[in-house]
Amino acid sequence: MSRSHSGRAFYVGLIQALTQVLGSAKGYLADHGPRVAVLASKIADRMGLSSKDTSQLFLAAVLSDIGMVGLAEEAWEHPVVDLPPEVRARVKRHPVRSEARVGLIPHLEDLAPLVRHHHEWWDGSGYPDGLNGRAIPIGAQILRLADTVVALSQPRPQRGALSADAIGEVVARSVGVEFGPEVARTFLGLWKSGYVPEYRPQTFKLALEQAVGELLPDRMSPLSNGQLLTILANLIDCKDPYTAGHSRRVALLATAVGANMGFREHMRSALWAGGYLHDLGKLSVPLSVLTKVGRLDATEEVLMRSHSAAGAEILESIAPLRHLAPGARHHHERWDGGGYPDGLVGDDIPLIAQILAVCDSYDAMTSARAYRDSRSHEDAMQEIARCSGTHFCPRVAETFLAIPEQVFVAVRAESRASRSPAVMELPLFPSPAVEPSFPLRHAG
Repeated sequence: MSRSHSGRAFYVGLIQALTQVLGSAKGYLADHGPRVAVLASKIADRMGLSSKDTSQLFLAAVLSDIGMVGLAEEAWEHPVVDLPPEVRARVKRHPVRSEARVGLIPHLEDLAPLVRHHHEWWDGSGYPDGLNGRAIPIGAQILRLADTVVALSQPRPQRGALSADAIGEVVARSVGVEFGPEVARTFLGLWKSGYVPEYRPQTFKLALEQAVGELLPDRMSPLSNGQLLTILANLIDCKDPYTAGHSRRVALLATAVGANMGFREHMRSALWAGGYLHDLGKLSVPLSVLTKVGRLDATEEVLMRSHSAAGAEILESIAPLRHLAPGARHHHERWDGGGYPDGLVGDDIPLIAQILAVCDSYDAMTSARAYRDSRSHEDAMQEIARCSGTHFCPRVAETFLAIPEQVFVAVRAESRASRSPAVMELPLFPSPAVEPSFPLRHAG
């Protein structure tokens, strides 16, 4: 990876992207995690926690529900007054799932216990481990209270948002039951004195950058960035079980095309990261649309097509990732102008998007979907050749067709691994953490 993709700024950008996609994945709880983070860090500061502990708590609040993605989407997308018992049981698994995922994020491994225990109650009636009293880490105690307070301040299917006075009364009644006495007293002191912080997106973004900076080393390795890219890609793929491993395979293919076209390292790195993140916006698309068997209706088609612009908007808003936005936005454009979202024609389509379009289409054709079986490698290659000059840039299609066979062998191996039932039970699909090196072989 090039220096621009292996440094601290790029890593901070990936954490920001992770924060934003978790919000988009949670529907009506879109800004829940950031609000919890702001309140939790204020309580921690008032209780005298160190700056490092407060930073860990801030990020744990943001990431505490990462295990919900791909676990109980109906709970987010179609909220009801009472969750069915089977769905509730799945929801109660999310702290353990979150712990596993957070534990794999380089330099943030120490957040995992806070994430695991953020639903424990002081009286021992919480989950997943039924911890009680001081056996619950102090950071997890703070998260529990902040999570509840923020939830009460937001409307839910069974009730409207509670007033500040009503929230204070709930907390006071729950001391020694849900909440630890010290944490509750600290919050109630803030509440009574009017120091409960308001949530402002820009202030949150600055606080996020500071928290990440507090916990990161001065120099970051490509390995760390590669691992975080893998985590982001697997969240995207977990939203739709039919696309397991898709983002990584597109990254492999796109990098191979870049190598065949003789691109320099910085462009190959952009293709590598762009392949992982091109479907970032799919986390905002309802699961019922992503996995529908049969033709999408007009409303569903709009929702599905929105993912390219949604992903690009996230990347555009994060300075170290801004160069990846054109690939995300335009990877569904067609050479003849019949694509979306902007109907670009020919070389008006950014080159990174031209390449991602071919690689994305190949993997889609050779992977099973809810609505159809997979096609063979030979069929997919024939289709790409047939669509050269209409759907695909002729030069890119020709280069793709000249990719060395060993690359497709590696991609097929990735596809089999990602569909394995044993692998599907892991917190993340296995993946190398750094960009592969492909032989240069120019087409034409």
